[in-house]
Amino acid sequence: MKKFTIIPLLILAACTRMPMPERCPATIVLKTQTPATRAADPDEEHISDYNLLIFNPLGELEEKVFVSGRQMEYRGGAVCHRTYLLKGVPYTFLAAANLGYELPCRTLEEARAYRYHMAYPDEFRSGIPMVSILENQETTEQMEIPLERLMAKVVLSVDRRALDEDVQLVVRQVKVGSCPSSVQLSGESRGLHFFANGYLKDWSQVRALNEGGSLGVYLLENAQGERPEPSRADCSYIEIKMEYHSDSFHTRAGEYLVYRFFLQESPGVYTVRRNVLYRITVKPEGDGLEEDGWRVDQSALARNGY
Repeated sequence: MKKFTIIPLLILAACTRMPMPERCPATIVLKTQTPATRAADPDEEHISDYNLLIFNPLGELEEKVFVSGRQMEYRGGAVCHRTYLLKGVPYTFLAAANLGYELPCRTLEEARAYRYHMAYPDEFRSGIPMVSILENQETTEQMEIPLERLMAKVVLSVDRRALDEDVQLVVRQVKVGSCPSSVQLSGESRGLHFFANGYLKDWSQVRALNEGGSLGVYLLENAQGERPEPSRADCSYIEIKMEYHSDSFHTRAGEYLVYRFFLQESPGVYTVRRNVLYRITVKPEGDGLEEDGWRVDQSALARNGY
């Protein structure tokens, strides 16, 4: 009799099992966000590699890939990744592009807090580093992840129309000072490490500023926040070196008039945000030697005739 009583119990246990959720194909498309200029140097849309981390509702890593070069797939001109995910399950996606290596993170918390380091100020020429975190997204056939650039772009121009007729200013160098060398992937990132010389363009690279055009420079996010006074140690600033000539003064050979100003989100807030385009016009007036929102270093000037 014991043999016959076991069989219905086993059948009952089998009938109470929950069906496994269905896995369905999903194509994840990585999309860049504005601002972007296709004619820019570097190409602000370019993706040379990407990390994709997919976490289930328990925060466990469901899938982790690093793809680069010819391994990348495209759909409609955009980089995409094909996978299979559980239908009706909310996932969290973390995508990071152009880091150049596989992220060592195993949890979402590690990935959020991870700090990306650049080896030199213009390392982004093969692609500007980007990141996105998309939370609690149920699987659909095609899913878009909007990437944000971890860098700000500052577009500079020089308006010489208010200068005296005898004044000539020729830009020879533009530098981003206190240029961060690292950035936190998620949240607001404050610069902790900085390049000694910063991001630099000079001579032929700054020709546009002498021909009525504009120049773009880049830097990682640096959210230093509100300060009573800025510090050149950690608050990002722009430094423009110019040759100066007027009826009264000239710069000595190999020396320059320096215009220097801090980058501010608002007065007293020394924050430069990721994925934001800043447009700045330097407009010197009169003899060009007065300070107006910037500091003018006149130590290189000599009186004509000396």
